[in-house]
Order: sequence, then C-alpha cells, then structure tokens
Amino acid sequence: MVNRLWIIAAVLSGLILVQPVAAKERSIPLPRLKPSKLVPAVDTLEEVPPAKKVGKIAFPSAPLFSGWSSKTLAAARAECAARLKGLDIDFEPLAPIGREGGCGAAAPVKVTTIAGVAIVPPAELTCDMTESLHAWLSTSAVPAARSLMKKRLVKINNASAYVCRRRNNSRSGKLSEHGKANALDIATLGFDDGSNVSIKGDWSGLKQMIGMSRQGAFLRQVRRDACIRFTTVLGPGSDPFHGDHFHIDVARRKSGYRICK
Repeated sequence: MVNRLWIIAAVLSGLILVQPVAAKERSIPLPRLKPSKLVPAVDTLEEVPPAKKVGKIAFPSAPLFSGWSSKTLAAARAECAARLKGLDIDFEPLAPIGREGGCGAAAPVKVTTIAGVAIVPPAELTCDMTESLHAWLSTSAVPAARSLMKKRLVKINNASAYVCRRRNNSRSGKLSEHGKANALDIATLGFDDGSNVSIKGDWSGLKQMIGMSRQGAFLRQVRRDACIRFTTVLGPGSDPFHGDHFHIDVARRKSGYRICK
C-alpha cells in the first residue's frame, strides 16, 4: 500500500513539474518572416511534372519598326520556346509590344489556361512569368485546393497583367513589372463547384484568426509557396496597395534575392 501511494505521489509530482514547461512551449510563437526581409532564392517544392504541349512556337512577324532589335527578338523567342516546351499551357504567341528599355516585351504570349486552370481574362505575359505560373499552379495551388478545399481549382481572376505604368501607379519612380509583362495580380480563385476564395474577403476574419477557415488556410499556403516560384510576392499586410489581391512577379535582382511580404 505504501509503495502504491509513493508511486502515485511521484506521478502527480511529475505532472506538476511538466505542465508549466509544456504550456510555456505552446506559448512560443513560430518565427515569422519580417515584411521587409529579402529571402534568398530556394526551390524546395517538388519538380514540375512533364505535361503535354508545345513544340515550336510560331510568333507573328514583328513590325518593321517594333522597338526591338532583331537580335533581342530572336533570343527572346528562342528562350520562350525552351521555357514552355512540354508544359500544359494554352496560349497565343503575340507580336512584340513596347520597346527595349521601356514598357513592353519582346516575346509576349496571351495565356488562357495553365495546368487546367483558366486565366480570366487571358493575360499577356512573358514566357518567364508564364513558366513560373505553371510551376506554382501545378505543384502548389492545384494540389492545395484538392487537399485543403476538397475541390478542383479551375480559375484564377486576372486583376491586372501587362499594363504600361510605374510601381503602384505613381507618377514617378521605377517602371512596374506589369509594364514588362512580368507580373500578375490575382483577386480571386475559383473552384469546380462554382465557389471561390477572395483575397480581400477570405484572408482575414474571426475564423481565420482562430484557425477555423479553410479558405484562409488555402490562401496562406499558396501565398507561402508563391514565394518559392516568384521573386516578388505582395498581398494583404504588405502595404496599402495590395490589401485586396496577390501581386506576383519575376523581377530580376542582384544575388538572386526575392521579396516576400
């Protein structure tokens, strides 16, 4: 009897000692990326699976005075064919737009569907941006919709693609990546049952705060994974200009750094 009482007392004593430590461990928040921090380029997602399309790309003839040198056009078109070869993308090759050193792209494409996901309306993009979109959709957004939403992702709303303007529509400053056809703004993502998630409506809220929102969990996962596939990812919380959409682009920076906030 004495031995049993001693054992019970020892167990209770152990619980009393352990509980505060466990509670303390639960209270330690996970590290969060600082909004202004630059993140080194690292690719940890699975490789993009091979798919069904594109061989040689037949671009329209460039206008006589297109604003692009023949050497630049030839190189851009060859690179485009290499980037999109074998990827599940429906697109239309376009004539060059804009000019070197300003707005535009030497070998743009109008993208309608990527990995079974419709881009609505179709987006005018560079092949670099299109390739990154394919990687993100096929290895992150489509699988996340299936696992978290229990639905099939069929559409993303193109809030803005190519448009000749400066960053944040400012009157001065650097040219936006939108002006180079290197960026896409996404406002909503739609599923096969007709429902959708909205960056403006589903990013925050009480359910999201207590971890009970599927939509919020889905948006956070695809935004996190976008930071691997794109060199810039902006959205709610990053600044006053991106509270209602995701901005993703493939801006090229020194040392391969990317901005994720």
